[in-house]
Amino acid sequence: MTKRTRRRSLMLGGVLMVIGVAASAVGGSEPAKSGKTYVVNNCAANASDDNPGTDAKPLKTIQAGADRAQAGDRILVRAGIYREEVVPPRGGTSPQRPITYLAAPGEEVSIRGSERIATWKDQGGGVWMVELDTAFFKGYNPFSIPVWGKWMHRGWDRRLGDVYCCGEAYLQKIKLEDMKAAPHTWYTDTAYGYKNKTDFPDDRQYPGGKIQIWANFGKANPNTSLTEINARATAIFPEKSGLKYIVIDGFDIRHTAPQWGDIYTTEKGAIGPRYGYGWTIQNCTITNSRNIGISLGVTDEVHFPRSDEGGLLEGGSNIPPLETIGHHLIRNNVIKRCGQVGIYGCYGAVGCVIEGNVISETNYRSEWFGSNQAAIKILFPIDVVIRDNLLFGLPGVRTNAKGIWLDWGAQNTRVTGNIVYDFGNSLGLFLEVDFGPVIVDNNVFIRSSVLVESNGVVLAHNLFSDCNFQFQASPRRIVPYFKPHSTARAGKTAVSLKHNRIFNNVIIGGAGFNHDKLIRNNVDASGIQANHNVYLDGAGGFANQDEASIVADSKTEIRFKVGLDTATVNLKAPAAIFKVKCPLVTSKLIGKIPLADMFMEHPDGAALDITTDYFGKAIDPTGVTPGPLQNIKAGNNSFRLWPK
Repeated sequence: MTKRTRRRSLMLGGVLMVIGVAASAVGGSEPAKSGKTYVVNNCAANASDDNPGTDAKPLKTIQAGADRAQAGDRILVRAGIYREEVVPPRGGTSPQRPITYLAAPGEEVSIRGSERIATWKDQGGGVWMVELDTAFFKGYNPFSIPVWGKWMHRGWDRRLGDVYCCGEAYLQKIKLEDMKAAPHTWYTDTAYGYKNKTDFPDDRQYPGGKIQIWANFGKANPNTSLTEINARATAIFPEKSGLKYIVIDGFDIRHTAPQWGDIYTTEKGAIGPRYGYGWTIQNCTITNSRNIGISLGVTDEVHFPRSDEGGLLEGGSNIPPLETIGHHLIRNNVIKRCGQVGIYGCYGAVGCVIEGNVISETNYRSEWFGSNQAAIKILFPIDVVIRDNLLFGLPGVRTNAKGIWLDWGAQNTRVTGNIVYDFGNSLGLFLEVDFGPVIVDNNVFIRSSVLVESNGVVLAHNLFSDCNFQFQASPRRIVPYFKPHSTARAGKTAVSLKHNRIFNNVIIGGAGFNHDKLIRNNVDASGIQANHNVYLDGAGGFANQDEASIVADSKTEIRFKVGLDTATVNLKAPAAIFKVKCPLVTSKLIGKIPLADMFMEHPDGAALDITTDYFGKAIDPTGVTPGPLQNIKAGNNSFRLWPK
């Protein structure tokens, strides 16, 4: 049994429940109703899309199953590599009657946006070349499409195509001679595609109907090794928006080539619901998407408005009603080596639950640079829950990828129980122009800095180890706020750092809140309240705040060991942690958030009180311990943080 299969079994709790899991994201409670199963097995000698889709007579392509499946049906895909772009034509009718795409349990099922190429011609010195008709790409040629979009600032000379040998993605070189000098690189002529960042359409093709791709394979022979090139934008992505109740479970997805997500055009990813409702995407491994792994973002039907004649950019005025989009469950996926972002969404992520995912190495080769690069980047996250995820940065590599980035109008969003690790070259948490409430509780941030440019933020019961903090207001950025649990705008104004609360945290190392660059832009920070925190190993408290907090020189001797399969922490906890008197952080204690006109609440409107810790252990209201670990003790401690 593979690690991925063991993880699926532990976290899913049995495949028999799979067609009902969408109910948990949208509030359904009835048992799932089973329908017909269509079997897909492209390794079977008799596989054909003309077959009925049984074990004895399976379909050959996943698309054939998608075309036949109706509400309540299941498409069971057996082991193999499926080089196709699956376009769901319809969805289910309720959480109990979804359409389910299921990789057969215990089998490796890979959907790839690449094609194998075994017709390379040896050019000498480890360099090989292949010439292809542009018709080979069936209307989408990633090697002729520059990577480009709004707020992309560097890398327009790069292409959406990529070359892979034995699973390794090679690096594009812009000059032929540079490719010849560097093994594991590739080159294609960019003369016909790139002039400047605005001078090309996405469908530009090479003249003459031919394209040459060169690659330096070193000592490898690309015709006998598994050599692949990008040929499709997505793996599972509908052509029309609004499909409901689709479950995608257990697939290995690689080598997709979606364009940079820029909030103005349809944001495609390796997988995405295209403004659907009530999808479940779980237990998948998504690797080497050129830009977005899972996209929950905008479509051409509802776009982010552009500014007029140098006027203000003003979003958030045309979001579809909350009850018509989003509410997806994105859980237990492994997402790695995406060029832009692991999980992304503008507008379309409202009501979503994002939990149990491992996201690592975003923009790991630093091929391009721009805004919207992060492990998780959500714009207008309303009633969103981001919990129990493990997010990795890349120490020593300037990727620009942030950890969790909530941008423009985060309202009633909760970030809880996550590990955010080694985003020191960027930001582990960026809360940009939000009006809250944004509740960040019971997380572990390690070498991952925090920037708050928002109102209504609650930082409670977190552990910050070797992190830096900054707060800034933006008087010239006029952004919207919404009616509670709604996408209807209630008004708009500038961020002023009002009603931010920092309670019951443990801050170890770094400067903490005691440094001269804490407040940027010389703005009024009187709306920030900090108290009942513990500051250790040189971290300092908030000036003129923190009367009930403790600053101690005691050494914690904290050590983290974090990997894709496990995360542990060992620390020597000083007695100072237990001397601070902490309140139970409740909706009533925090109070009503101005402008948003709401308390800390669950998506269903019930009061949100922080009554459990990182592990789900109940917090004793008569003896509240700061930080995310309620069963910590004085002296030596050892915790396995992941899996929980």
